[in-house]
Amino acid sequence: MKIKDGEIEIKRYWNIETKECNDTFEEAKEKVRELLTDSVKRQMVSDVEIATLLSGGLDSSLITAIVAKEKDNRLTTYSIDYEGNDKYFKKTDFTVSLDEHYIDVMSKTFDTLHKYKTITQDDVVKYLKESLYARDYPGMTDIESSLLWFSEEIAKEYKVILSGECADEFFGGYPWFYRKELNEREFFPWINNIEYRQNLLNDNLKDKINLKEIVKKEYLDTINELPEEDRKKKDKKLFYINMTHFMKCLLDRKDRMTMYATLEARVPFADTKLVEYLWNLPFEYKYKEGTEKYLLREAFRGLIPDEVLERKKNPYPKTHNPKFKEEVSKLLKERLKNKESKMYKIFNIEEIEKLLEELDENDIIPWYGQLMTKPQLIAYLYEFDLWLEEYKIELDLD
Repeated sequence: MKIKDGEIEIKRYWNIETKECNDTFEEAKEKVRELLTDSVKRQMVSDVEIATLLSGGLDSSLITAIVAKEKDNRLTTYSIDYEGNDKYFKKTDFTVSLDEHYIDVMSKTFDTLHKYKTITQDDVVKYLKESLYARDYPGMTDIESSLLWFSEEIAKEYKVILSGECADEFFGGYPWFYRKELNEREFFPWINNIEYRQNLLNDNLKDKINLKEIVKKEYLDTINELPEEDRKKKDKKLFYINMTHFMKCLLDRKDRMTMYATLEARVPFADTKLVEYLWNLPFEYKYKEGTEKYLLREAFRGLIPDEVLERKKNPYPKTHNPKFKEEVSKLLKERLKNKESKMYKIFNIEEIEKLLEELDENDIIPWYGQLMTKPQLIAYLYEFDLWLEEYKIELDLD
């Protein structure tokens, strides 16, 4: 953005560009290995000691392995989990296994000094308010409050970390890249159950706000940024909307939580040279024989143990402990006692009360991929009311 003589000019300074690329799969493997290794090495440059995040998943393990091999001294690695998650964990299409075993394998293989950080449910809830301040608007609840707490813990010892975000967006790691019932959805494939969210609005706003139309417009505006030829290709459209929306959301979260805690998080997978190269490769290289991120796995086969290399994707962990729902329900109920709350002008409070009364945690389809199940929706509404009050939000509902 440029401001000159009272005039504002906003201009996009970078975007991916479609070019012909005839590299074979073997050539692509070599190029990906070279580009990612180069990105990691460049992002290791620092005036202070660096550490890495290590979840035991493919992406963080590759970065950790490259850093450990390049570093002169022993690498420190960090991971986070929630109190009680081993007891309450339930396998889903997104979260298929717990991390600890894979972290141990990686830490032993590369002789890292690994530090497990376990956040209590009390802190997950307590940090919701602080994470709202860090983001400046309501966010992804427990995975933000825990990240802020985690960042503060790391910042006591390190000020720069390398993290594994952005591999899934560019290497086709999410289920909607390869599951037909998701990638043939009308708009953004990770968005679920718009109708339920629409129904949370009160009768006055239901007629004025059409969430489906808002989502549709955003999707079409984004797709229309692509050249006409690319708009016809499903994999190009998926790559692009993931880069401009899903990844943008996760990076915004990572930046705001870490920097609020005076920690700098670097993301080597988001390197422009790597992204530009991947944009022009066939999707068949990235997903093959039922394996997501096939190209990335094969490019680095031999660098990390096979059981880690072949582990199915797992996201940043969320809490599975029922205590979280109990505590955030209490917080929201307390705030709704204030009949002057602006929530009463926006929402159907009866629907929210129903949400608080029903016991089953899984009777609401997640809104955002695997995120925003019932406990997170309740926590979000608590944050939303807090935001309206703390930030003195003015409403124009006419």
